[in-house]
Amino acid sequence: MALSESDQERVNASVEHGAKSFTEEDLKKVMADSATAEKKSLSLGDQLETFKVMWALIQDYWNGDYKNVPWKLIAAIGFAVAYLISPIDVIPDFIPILGFVDDAAVFALTLAAFQSEIDTYKEWKAQQKKKED
Repeated sequence: MALSESDQERVNASVEHGAKSFTEEDLKKVMADSATAEKKSLSLGDQLETFKVMWALIQDYWNGDYKNVPWKLIAAIGFAVAYLISPIDVIPDFIPILGFVDDAAVFALTLAAFQSEIDTYKEWKAQQKKKED
């Protein structure tokens, strides 16, 4: 199910504003609520794998393992996770089926905007895994 054009515009505006205003303190709050983020991510459908990669990226950033990333990307991912956690959305989560469509759209937008940086992270992560093996 897709968002209406007006809902898509509201999601786009929300992502743009949210990522610009996202702070280190906001990231701290998101990281502290990891259980909620991981639980709600199960409703993201096709965007679940995107969430997992992005979540791993901000965890590695937060832990100091991966710093080769612009703050703009961390802010965008952090905002996407905060949006997922928040009960206040363009389309409220309690609405069956539609409730998580906007959440998934936020992750899809973030992926599209930062595909090359996320691909660089995935390559780094694969190299780290090879070192462990």
